[in-house]
Amino acid sequence: MNVLVTGGSASGKSLYAEQLACHLSPTRIYLATMSPEGHEAQRRIARHRAQRADGGFATIECNGTLPRCRFDGVVLLDDLGNLVAQALFAQDGAMADPSSVLDRLDREVAGLFGHADHVVVVGNEVGAEGRSLYAGTRTWVELMGSLACKTAARADAVVEVTAGIPCLLKGALPC
Repeated sequence: MNVLVTGGSASGKSLYAEQLACHLSPTRIYLATMSPEGHEAQRRIARHRAQRADGGFATIECNGTLPRCRFDGVVLLDDLGNLVAQALFAQDGAMADPSSVLDRLDREVAGLFGHADHVVVVGNEVGAEGRSLYAGTRTWVELMGSLACKTAARADAVVEVTAGIPCLLKGALPC
């Protein structure tokens, strides 16, 4: 089963995705995409590690690219927004070609769906911010939205989490 879990910032989507992953398989891989740069990022990483401490997850750090191998059990990819940002923006602030980033990440997520028993992907609800964003941020928002749409189309189920409450948008879940 492949599931996209989406929602706004601090909506509870990661916690829900972790609970779903625990339900799907006793063998759990966590693909972490957040770069530990800055105090806020380190705080969020620590909170997420504590959240899943008893979940039996093996963690693989991803730096803008996903591993290409077969996984047994469930893979939890948290999250698409960080993955897109790392692939789009270089350390020096330069921006990669957005269409090539989208194509590559779409292939990698599709490959992940085909190489694991179950995959739970955490996405981000983006786009409501309007068009007044900084150009680089606007490019990230557009790429994130496009990748989320492609991922949702491939997923067996899509769940939106708002204020900690999951709402099934597509498919069916085993729990």
